[in-house]
Amino acid sequence: MKLFAVVSVGLSLLSIINATPLDLTKRRFGQEHTKLADKTYQAMKDAVKGTKFEEVTGNLSGEAVRALLAKAPTCEQQDVADKCVDIAHQLGKEVSKDREKKLICVCQTYRKLERNTPKAGQPSKLCDRPPRNKELKGLVQAQDPTGPKTHSTKKSHPTTTKSKTHPTTKKSHPTTTKSKTHPTPPPENTDNEAFKHPVGGVQMPLIIKLVHGGPDGDFQVLNSKFQQKDTAHNRQCDVQHNLCFNKFNAGDRSFQGSDCDNQNNVCKAGPPVFAK
Repeated sequence: MKLFAVVSVGLSLLSIINATPLDLTKRRFGQEHTKLADKTYQAMKDAVKGTKFEEVTGNLSGEAVRALLAKAPTCEQQDVADKCVDIAHQLGKEVSKDREKKLICVCQTYRKLERNTPKAGQPSKLCDRPPRNKELKGLVQAQDPTGPKTHSTKKSHPTTTKSKTHPTTKKSHPTTTKSKTHPTPPPENTDNEAFKHPVGGVQMPLIIKLVHGGPDGDFQVLNSKFQQKDTAHNRQCDVQHNLCFNKFNAGDRSFQGSDCDNQNNVCKAGPPVFAK
């Protein structure tokens, strides 16, 4: 009887295994526990060690892990970073300014960590509202360097490549070629230094003024619409900042990550760049 029972259980497990299809989809998991992420969580706790803020910061480090998960709300990472800066400000008032500065740097590092996504190469969504604290202004999460946006600069001159390889095709379909190469009109205002001299050659998306934008707004940046011009301007700067970091994370060392941050400040201080 015992031998029969063991054989029966074994056959049942085998049938379950054989009946379950293998999921061969390439996934992107574990960004919440990279070496940099784990180091950042620990740095949060180290910055408040020996103070009354140990418990609240320990709890926040747990929130920080969950905020990088694929199913976390879009703005949760930014919200955690804001809470981190709030603690830093209290730390500065009650303990020391040096500790405040140290923790703020950790908060900023955390805000720029890559978020998890269900699939490799899939970009994580950007938060559509500004942070509460000025120390986080212009900061967004890094993106998967294997994603399609990382290689956008390689497609910056598709017309030149096609003209050498298929000159006849280009002439026979001039309208089709132009629509793919220039999906948006040329810029109307190029006075913004971030537009004229983009770091790493990564250009910002232009703001399109819609004649009838509807309830979502009359200003569009990529696929997002905004009611206010300034909000659209912040988005075009944030997208450029994100793409700049994507290129840096992909291995381009012709510039530093801090150059992307500085450019973002310059971009937002300058005028918005509209499409004609």
